[in-house]
Amino acid sequence: MAFFVPPKSRQPQFLWLAFLCVGISSGAKCLAQATQINQSSGSKNYFSYQVQSTFGTTTSVNANANVSAQAEAQLNLKPNSFVTNKFGDDSGNASAVFTATPSGANVNLSGVSAHNMLIIDKGTYFKSSSKTIDNPNPNLPSIGSASALGNHTSTITVENGSTSFSNTLQQSF
Repeated sequence: MAFFVPPKSRQPQFLWLAFLCVGISSGAKCLAQATQINQSSGSKNYFSYQVQSTFGTTTSVNANANVSAQAEAQLNLKPNSFVTNKFGDDSGNASAVFTATPSGANVNLSGVSAHNMLIIDKGTYFKSSSKTIDNPNPNLPSIGSASALGNHTSTITVENGSTSFSNTLQQSF
């Protein structure tokens, strides 16, 4: 015959005892086993944001054998140039309001700003060219392009979510 003592509900730690009694012609023997179970669980909500500003040059060349193409760019900035990303308005106030729908989510940020002043200095240039080569292959069209650009990008990335965990440790003795 076996007998179990169930744990109390929602206790982080509990002990189960199992008793087994075996009848023998001259008497009964009882064996006991204890099992200890430790359980823990929890959840964590998180919010993160990132403001990133990049600047630089991009060159691109795409040409077939009938076209010669080159692209070159150099961007020099004056020492007074700056990139500033800030969380909080002049009074230090900032907020993020998330709206979740069955098809997605939106966030309304307030107090997040990026102020970038890139002052171009002497020696900056952007040049590109493409031209048909001398004696092109008459069986191929002459197709080609080249570009040299200065670029500046500001990106805001916002994440909101939650994680949860559950741990169980069981020992028998």
